[in-house]
Amino acid sequence: MNVAKLFSPKHDCPVKVIDPRRYARRAVRFSATVAAKSGLADGVVTNISETGCDLRLVTSSFPKRYLSLKLFSRDALALTIYPFDGTPAFKITLVVIRWVKRKWAGVEFVKLSQEAREKLQQLCQQQVVLTVTG
Repeated sequence: MNVAKLFSPKHDCPVKVIDPRRYARRAVRFSATVAAKSGLADGVVTNISETGCDLRLVTSSFPKRYLSLKLFSRDALALTIYPFDGTPAFKITLVVIRWVKRKWAGVEFVKLSQEAREKLQQLCQQQVVLTVTG
């Protein structure tokens, strides 16, 4: 468990903040497909870790097609993630929604194949390299 010390601006005294996450999150922006009993939807995955991610549902670019999938806390879904870094798409067989706020949801990965788990671990452990040109 990570513990960070912050200072309260009013009192200049340290305040401990505990982050209960077991794995570090990596800031990403990947396309995803969400499958639920009520239908399919496109999404964007951000802040991914080995055990979950943030998910935002997006509306279709087709005219007169509306987002019909609604997410609720404790919903069970399947999620396919399409990384842009050359990693092949992989499917998380079962995810559970832990929280919902507007179009955003916190997702926990519950069931996935060993192959998908390995791809996810590799994806989360990759170092981000920035190149400056000019």
